[in-house]
Amino acid sequence: MTHLHIADGVLPVPLWVAGLLLTAGLVAFVSYRHRADRADRLTLLGSLAAVMLAAMAVPLGPIGHLSFAPVVGILLGPGLGFLAAVVVNAILALLGHGGITVLGLNALVLGAGTVAARPLFRLARARFEPGPAAATASVIGGVVSVLALWVVLALAGDAGSGVAAGHDEHGRAASAVTMFGGLSATSRFIALSAPFWTLGLAVEAVVSASVIGFIARVRPELLP
Repeated sequence: MTHLHIADGVLPVPLWVAGLLLTAGLVAFVSYRHRADRADRLTLLGSLAAVMLAAMAVPLGPIGHLSFAPVVGILLGPGLGFLAAVVVNAILALLGHGGITVLGLNALVLGAGTVAARPLFRLARARFEPGPAAATASVIGGVVSVLALWVVLALAGDAGSGVAAGHDEHGRAASAVTMFGGLSATSRFIALSAPFWTLGLAVEAVVSASVIGFIARVRPELLP
């Protein structure tokens, strides 16, 4: 639900270079922090990254596809959850699901919601059962990712790049710069796409609540 299908050579060079550098720095930091993790944690990381890829392969009409980021973030935590987002976006980039240069920005956008999921879930558990708590974390984390995506589009539009050549995860134009012209292009795109993202957030929340609720019943030790 939060992934830019933008080809290489569309976004401004400083923007995607900054995304790659920031992502690389975060990967190095997280890898160092988790260097002593048990082997089964790395196995869980690989398994959940595969599940995230599988979820993204299922088309859901106008809302595009699920990200499964909230569930992955809740189960792995912020650090390993971000690594899962990076791995998934790297594989998608190699499959043509967005350019290689956009990998850093896509990892940051998807990773934003993944990183926020577990802290939000912990806060929500003070009031709700695991399922509703996961739904709450999913919605708020999804909003964080969508806001990060809109920031990227706004920065790209302000830089005057022809972002209209790219597409978001629903196949719609990533920005209507050439269609509407001027600085209002990004804001118009946001207004037009907001209903679809809202529907996507609702579907993601239902799925997250179902999965985490089930895990809470059968394997509660996997939850924070």
